[in-house]
Amino acid sequence: MLYHVSQTAGLRTLTPHVSTHGKPWVYATENMVTALLFGAKVDDFDFFISTDEAANPEIFECYPDALQTVYSGKRCSVYEVSEEGFLRNMTSWDVELVCENEVAVQNEIAVSNLYETLLEQESRGNLKIHRYELSEEYRKRIARHIVDRLIRFGIDFDHCTEHDARFATHYKKIIEALRSVTDGHLLA
Repeated sequence: MLYHVSQTAGLRTLTPHVSTHGKPWVYATENMVTALLFGAKVDDFDFFISTDEAANPEIFECYPDALQTVYSGKRCSVYEVSEEGFLRNMTSWDVELVCENEVAVQNEIAVSNLYETLLEQESRGNLKIHRYELSEEYRKRIARHIVDRLIRFGIDFDHCTEHDARFATHYKKIIEALRSVTDGHLLA
């Protein structure tokens, strides 16, 4: 059994959509809690998401109160689907499976309060949540993650702070530094 989460309730079929990988896929995972992390509009500039040694999800907030900001007041549906047709190792994240075709939904589980559900999963030991902290080690981890994503996703350093409040609020100094480093003045 695999899990796909959507903000849209009542789906009977999951249709491939183009996402960050640039290919039309249906995404799913074997871990329902991991799937729940995608039950609200979220991306790599909100959280660094990984798994621990036991394959349980763990998330690191990329800015203060990201968990509550992203998930509070959100509803979603967990869709159970067959593993048939899903491919492994098509993305850089090994817990992510993809399917190029439409996928029939086998069951739907409604989640009325995503934030509370994630906190409950944390209390059960099924999710490790690292709240944003000002320690040097934590901020270094997040800064490396953000720089990697800014470069990997080809973010326009000259205009991104105009279009995304997170960039203007939380990552402005990183973006200014990257703009300076990439403007060519350091080349001989």
